[in-house]
Amino acid sequence: MVSPSVIVGHLAPDLDCLAAIWILVRFGGAEEAELEFVPAGRTLGGAPADADPQVVHVDTGGGRFDHHHSADSSLSAAELVRRELAPGDEALRRLVDQVTRIDHAEAGPGRQPVFFNITDLIAGYNALYPNRPHHVARAMLPNLDAWYEHEQRQLRLERAFGRRLEFQTRWGLGIAMQSDDGASSRLAYRHGAVLYAYRDRRGYMGVAAQQRSSVDLEPIYRDLQKVDGQADWYLHPSHRLLLCGTPKAPPRHLSALSLNELVSVLKKR
Repeated sequence: MVSPSVIVGHLAPDLDCLAAIWILVRFGGAEEAELEFVPAGRTLGGAPADADPQVVHVDTGGGRFDHHHSADSSLSAAELVRRELAPGDEALRRLVDQVTRIDHAEAGPGRQPVFFNITDLIAGYNALYPNRPHHVARAMLPNLDAWYEHEQRQLRLERAFGRRLEFQTRWGLGIAMQSDDGASSRLAYRHGAVLYAYRDRRGYMGVAAQQRSSVDLEPIYRDLQKVDGQADWYLHPSHRLLLCGTPKAPPRHLSALSLNELVSVLKKR
């Protein structure tokens, strides 16, 4: 595909339109492309959507990157662009799968979520800049970069989780993992763990227990003060979280324990 000099989306761009633009910019060499916006369904200057290889329409105009001519709910403008430019990128596939489900109102069954989400963010930008879709698109590109980085991090965590340590505690299954990217208690709890421990590339360590469990980590905290007394271990008031270093609170003294040694302390209880 030739890198476009002009990308055309629709007015009041939604998540699908913006994600398609972002993929062209991030993966299609279109960093310098001009952005144009037309009423939904139309094309730039009324020309056929794919008449000029330097002008790419997304989510409008009925061209190759507009899914509205199909009833296939697995398609979106972003998905069509992804298949063209980066079909083997798993992090991008995950991101675009969510974009597509949101575009088809399939993001989640049942009641509406109570949390602020990316479509609300886009709606806010469109409200701020109702006549300036260029501002909306440029504001959203870094947010999509951040989302993509999150998906890449999740993939790395899943690979690290494949090398996890499993052990038994008085409360049930414990899981420990070492990862450059820190912790992922979600993966551990999904696997049935009651207790979760981790160590990251900076030497930060932590122990967490399921919220609804009966775990009290105070005895572990006292044990760590004995065997790792120089480290800045912190016991959360809930007694279900033990930390030695976080990005929010870097420790003055890192733990001297290896992950296996921390697991040994946990198993004794």
